[in-house]
Amino acid sequence: MMGSTQKWWGVVALALVCLAPCAFATSSLMMTGAGNNVMGGYYVGPYYATVNGAANTPVICDDFADETYIGSSWNYTPNTFSTLGSALWGNQTQNYEGAAWLTLQMLSLNSSPGNATQVGYLSYAIWSLFDSAALNGLNSTQIAGVDYWLGMIPSNLTAGQFSNFEILTPQGCTNGPGSCPGQEFMVTVPEGGSAAMYLLFAALSCFAAILFRRRGQTAAARSSIA
Repeated sequence: MMGSTQKWWGVVALALVCLAPCAFATSSLMMTGAGNNVMGGYYVGPYYATVNGAANTPVICDDFADETYIGSSWNYTPNTFSTLGSALWGNQTQNYEGAAWLTLQMLSLNSSPGNATQVGYLSYAIWSLFDSAALNGLNSTQIAGVDYWLGMIPSNLTAGQFSNFEILTPQGCTNGPGSCPGQEFMVTVPEGGSAAMYLLFAALSCFAAILFRRRGQTAAARSSIA
């Protein structure tokens, strides 16, 4: 009986060792650049950040209520369209879908010169989906440009179209939008999410090791009995 109990405690200990890196892993972001596009007195996207060590990652801001400064850093929670309840703006699925679609247009236009004005309109369109106060500093021509892009958002978007998006929600937003140590950003990642695939592989490796060890211990016990 004692031998069996010790064996199972060994399995539990190995599981904790395997899962600890996942449980205590910290996702961090540091702002490194604001780009060159300015509209309405604010830099518009895309910005650039070091995200979990990946430098010069383009990030798109959906959060006009908070502020970010070059060199500032904070921890974040990565969300997808299946975990929007943990995102800064909660379960605003339609708005997040619209923001993701506008983000794709922005990244496409930003890759070619001469599109700074349209990129600015797109940035304000994303902000205004969640916070209409973002438009207060724009003139009528700029507001018309923003409205154009808002009107272009397809009405039949689905969350499944944006499985390659992550929403980087700052940790420490004690009172919701406006109280965060940084802004919430959207990023595109490899289809399905490279981080998710890594965690899945790590988990499978851990449990395979546990199973192998348990079977080995059982075989040894049987051999000693025989």
